[in-house]
Amino acid sequence: MSAGAAGSPGLSALAPGAQPTGEDLKACCATVYADPAVRWMLGEVLHPGGERTTRRALELAGLRPGQRLLDVASGSGASAILAARDLGAEVVGVEYGVEAVRAARDLAADSGLGKRVRFLRGDAEALPVEDDSFDAVLCECSLCTFPDKQRAAAEFRRVLRPGGKLALSDVVVEEGALPAPLSGALATVACVGGALSQAGCERLLEGAGLSLTASELRDEDADLFTRGLEERLRGARLLGIPPPPGTPLSITEAIEVVRLARRAIADGALGYAILIAEG
Repeated sequence: MSAGAAGSPGLSALAPGAQPTGEDLKACCATVYADPAVRWMLGEVLHPGGERTTRRALELAGLRPGQRLLDVASGSGASAILAARDLGAEVVGVEYGVEAVRAARDLAADSGLGKRVRFLRGDAEALPVEDDSFDAVLCECSLCTFPDKQRAAAEFRRVLRPGGKLALSDVVVEEGALPAPLSGALATVACVGGALSQAGCERLLEGAGLSLTASELRDEDADLFTRGLEERLRGARLLGIPPPPGTPLSITEAIEVVRLARRAIADGALGYAILIAEG
């Protein structure tokens, strides 16, 4: 997820002692991932593995030229444009953040793909598209941030045509193995606190009527991603770059969270996986 207004109620609701709602979490994710400083710290790669992992997920899903793909939580639009440009798909991206949708539309127009890619503002838990209307659904590093994962999974199933494929890539955790700083609302925004185990992801999809057909661990991608993030955070601290307005974590606190995440990855308690399921 990305976009939203800096200093939104979603950010302030994550202060210590606050009880954020689902809408608060969505607004916070939208705001944080739209912030230019955050995007710089992430190296403009919003999920582990970047384009390489996107290509692999769509390859495992068997996406073919001319098929319709729905990119849920499409962010800046990079994956949707990749699928249209390189794989010949007809793509719709759905994104919660208003500014992200605007930026993705501009990117598609600049890429000359405006007729094959379009972006809608919408919620993953209530997708603004018709039933049985897509051959594939892509959702990258976002399910972990959704407050109502069951509802989102049901929406994935609803919009897939019979035999359609879901390509889900997400953070996975070992249940009960993460330290306290890697849980809670702030960690959910950081794609860790709300993550499921791989078995939990599989149960969620099966409960929504989706049958798992393939899975692939990508823990090395997660390690490289967090290593790069820690380096850029340290650079931001050295340069005096402040965190996004209203964000409760300081740069130093963010470095500590990332350091704990890297340790959890090394210990096997935290990782990244691609799961393919059929509707």
